[in-house]
Amino acid sequence: MKKISSSLLAVTIFIITTLMVLNVIATRYNHRIMEENRLLQVQAENIKVTVSQFAIVIIHNLDLGLRGYALFKDEKYLYPMKFASEDKDSIMQIVETSLASQHYPLEEFYTLRDSINAYVTFMYGLKELFDDNNMNEFFRLGNQDRGYHLWLQYETFARKINAFEDEVNALARQRYESAVRDNYLVQVLLLLISIPTLLFTAFHTHRKMAIEVALRESEKEKASILALQNVKLEQVVADRTQEIKEQNRSLQIQHEEITAQNEEITAQNDELHRHREELAAQNMALTESKKQQLEFYTRSLIEKSEIIDRISMELERLQSRAGEEQVTKFSDILNAHILTDDDWTKFKKTFEEFYPTFFANLRYRFPDITAAELRLSALIKINLSLKEAANTLGISTESVKKSRYRLKKKIALAESDSLEEYIRAIA
Repeated sequence: MKKISSSLLAVTIFIITTLMVLNVIATRYNHRIMEENRLLQVQAENIKVTVSQFAIVIIHNLDLGLRGYALFKDEKYLYPMKFASEDKDSIMQIVETSLASQHYPLEEFYTLRDSINAYVTFMYGLKELFDDNNMNEFFRLGNQDRGYHLWLQYETFARKINAFEDEVNALARQRYESAVRDNYLVQVLLLLISIPTLLFTAFHTHRKMAIEVALRESEKEKASILALQNVKLEQVVADRTQEIKEQNRSLQIQHEEITAQNEEITAQNDELHRHREELAAQNMALTESKKQQLEFYTRSLIEKSEIIDRISMELERLQSRAGEEQVTKFSDILNAHILTDDDWTKFKKTFEEFYPTFFANLRYRFPDITAAELRLSALIKINLSLKEAANTLGISTESVKKSRYRLKKKIALAESDSLEEYIRAIA
């Protein structure tokens, strides 16, 4: 009978523990399902809002900026157009990442993205036509109303996205409600099973307390037996204590060996730190050497420019005295490129050692920048004046002015902005 009661008590405790563990697991699982589906609902709404920005932030702002600029001929009205072209990539990246995470087929999205990029290029082309006062071509292309066709393409895509996200939202809501129901069912099941189990446990505990009263009497008899066992146990403890002392002495020796090893590792770390400091000093010296090489090329260009100025003055003086053929030869020498292809190759190599990302940043920001514009940008970067740049490139100062104007226009700087400050700020 006693064995049966003990078994029932053990089974009761096991049932309660199991039910509590299952309740915690089920609650955590259902909470995770509810949270995941809540996030899916939020994500679905965010995607629909972000897709709507294709029309509001990109297409509408492109049209608004160009129309305002065409009406009032003021750069400040181009802000919506610039805002649209700057933010389109980040907006489309957000939509692409979100749709990819939902396993939505992206072929139509990529088609719309390409159309939007083409439309941005088209709008900037219209702006250039307007700036060049080519109004016939401006109105001919503008009347094609490509924005309307892009809008229709966007609406078709947006309707499909909204339908897809509504389906995702409905499925998430359904799973959310199912998880809530499951959680309630687990709680009810736990309640229905726990109440009888607790009643049985209370009954069995009452009986156990009665049995324990009888056991106390038998414990007194066992006390004398335990006293004898304690004497034996104390002897065992003393023997074991001696063994532990021996082990401690062995551990002390091992500790001393480990300490010696740690000191050796510390010395090695100090040596490694010294080598790192030497390497840092060498890197600093190398950087200074590259800077001196770039300054040498810059001084060389300036000195060549000064030579051209002196030759120009001498040429003017000789025009009244020398023959036409001699003057022509002198002019050919004067108009020759100071910065030859070989000079440019050497200069570019030294320049990139000191400014390793300058050309890459320019090409990344302005993919259609030409080699001549890159060369002009490098001369601006090293602070050559207008006249020094003209002498270096073997062209007139007026040609340099025009080249700077075209570069400034390509970079899309305002009239009040400084091309030199913009170029020198590029790392």
